[in-house]
Amino acid sequence: MTSLKPGAIAPADHRTPSLRAAASAAVALARPRQWVKNVAVLLPFLDPQVWDRATVAGPVLAVAAFMLASSLVYAVNDIADRERDRHHPVKRHRPLASGALSVRQAALVAIACAVGSAALAVAAAPGLLIPIGVYVALNFAYSRKLRDVPVLELFAVAAGFPLRALAGYLMLGTAPASLIVLATLFVSLLLVLGKRRREIVVAGTAHRAALRGYTASMLEHFISIAGGLATATFLLFALRGPHATEAEGPQAMLVVPLLLMALFRYLQRLELRGGDGDPTRLLLRDPVLLAIGASCLACLAATELIDLSDMYGPSD
Repeated sequence: MTSLKPGAIAPADHRTPSLRAAASAAVALARPRQWVKNVAVLLPFLDPQVWDRATVAGPVLAVAAFMLASSLVYAVNDIADRERDRHHPVKRHRPLASGALSVRQAALVAIACAVGSAALAVAAAPGLLIPIGVYVALNFAYSRKLRDVPVLELFAVAAGFPLRALAGYLMLGTAPASLIVLATLFVSLLLVLGKRRREIVVAGTAHRAALRGYTASMLEHFISIAGGLATATFLLFALRGPHATEAEGPQAMLVVPLLLMALFRYLQRLELRGGDGDPTRLLLRDPVLLAIGASCLACLAATELIDLSDMYGPSD
């Protein structure tokens, strides 16, 4: 054992991080906080016509497959962007940029996520490989080129949620309801637009190339269009059902005002206390938005249960 002279500085310890530290960094690389987005795979369950097709295992496997697919995207993007992230005030703390995880370890995480996602998709429904493959390819294209192209980058990001909804329909083996898929797209666009506007207001356009193609007032117009389309689509859904086949007036009177309230609350929070504009963080940390969302789900569930009881209940 080498002894040190008094006052000497011990050499830095370059040993491999402990297994626990590496595991913690691998979990951070997978971004578990973002997994809540994959619940969008369950959006088809807003349509009562698919309830009799559902099993317990199918939805769970489908959501898990998209969780791993999203983690694959995060891992590959972090590998590619590690040098750039080291110069970012927030992203420099990510596992690769900070050195908590090596490129080789991150690559192993990405491979595990890819294999796991494919296996879960096949177990749930082989058709899930299509929307998952499109989602992964679109995200890789976004990271390499599309994120620098104004407008295209908005739709590339927003497409993730409709793809999840389509995956849910494929998992159930039923035709997608266009109103649900379109409403999902419009709401996704609204969230992305709100985040972009917040970025311009708070940090300007220097940190993201695509932002140079927008102005705050332009994005406000886009937000108005997306918000109007989302509201109109939800109104059609509430009035005439997911397949627009029959009237559902009482449901509209209950749900549409709540949806408008949620839309206004989101925009109000984004404008006054939006932070970095991250919609996931903003939505999950606002108790009013969470309460409105729970109320919407309760109204939809109560209405559909009443419809089912009328359909299958005793007749004269």
